Amino acid sequence: GIHRWTSPLGQTLHSFVTSTEPRFVFAFNPRDHDMARMARHGVLEPALTLAWHDATRACCRARRGVVVDVGGNFGWYTLYSIALGCEVFVVEPVPAWLEVLTLGVALNPGFAPHVKIVQNVVYPERGNYTLRVPKPEGEDRMHLGMTYMQGSAGKLKGYNDQETYAHVARAIRLDDVVRGDVCLLKADVEGYEPQVLHTAQRVFAERRVYALQLEMSRAHSEQQRCATVKMLEHLDALGYAFKQADHALVDATQLPPVGEWEGAGGFDRLPDFPSNATRAQGAREGLSPMRAAYEWDFTAYLSTNLVARRVNWDAGAGLPWPTLEC
Repeated sequence: GIHRWTSPLGQTLHSFVTSTEPRFVFAFNPRDHDMARMARHGVLEPALTLAWHDATRACCRARRGVVVDVGGNFGWYTLYSIALGCEVFVVEPVPAWLEVLTLGVALNPGFAPHVKIVQNVVYPERGNYTLRVPKPEGEDRMHLGMTYMQGSAGKLKGYNDQETYAHVARAIRLDDVVRGDVCLLKADVEGYEPQVLHTAQRVFAERRVYALQLEMSRAHSEQQRCATVKMLEHLDALGYAFKQADHALVDATQLPPVGEWEGAGGFDRLPDFPSNATRAQGAREGLSPMRAAYEWDFTAYLSTNLVARRVNWDAGAGLPWPTLEC
């Protein structure tokens, strides 16, 4: 059943026990559009959650690796990672979302020692940055995850200023704060994924990032489109194999029953990115596989989800990280 809470900031929050393997208690703001389907089925983004299980469970147990969650929001993937036996470093700058995340951690006995939460943004340039945070009015629902940062790359998507409020947070770099093996690095930051990964150059070069999950936004500016393609090309050169999960696939609920998630192939179930047809067409037209994939396989209007595993540890040794400029 649903439990209701009132937060110190006056938010009405809900919590319930998930239908995942393993289960955990998840707290959320019911004013968020994306939570309605999740509450019905007991799992958020089923296809991605199954792929997450596939990508992190063995790594966290065998290597004692950390999950890095940039853009933690209410903490679905943070809490699920702890349930799977991972240590988590989560970045979430918005106080209202931190309240939800903190409640979720508190509702799961034993979770707190396994998570470090920082209230920052991740960006290559030091300083303070303004976020625009969706502000529901009355009983309205909004996509509360569409908090975006106003920075040198500009507003990439989200609500207009009248529908949001400002919050200022200090920037950190992942190279300065992440230690040890990274079982999975997630970045869901409304279009600034190239900037986030740019701060992790040493993590990629000196340590082992076993898997990635990126919610890629279709950039409005040519500069950011270029930075995104260069990032994807570099990750391809480093030996990462990518899969894509568009929003229809992410929300599909055909999950194996609890008790059968291990070995269910959550990663392998997803379509390749680039697809074979796109690779062939790109080769004919002289485009790199990732440039072709960005042009033709990225079919969603605003964003798509990419999941990657490093399958070749010898690839790309010594390759410098690409610049953000074109």
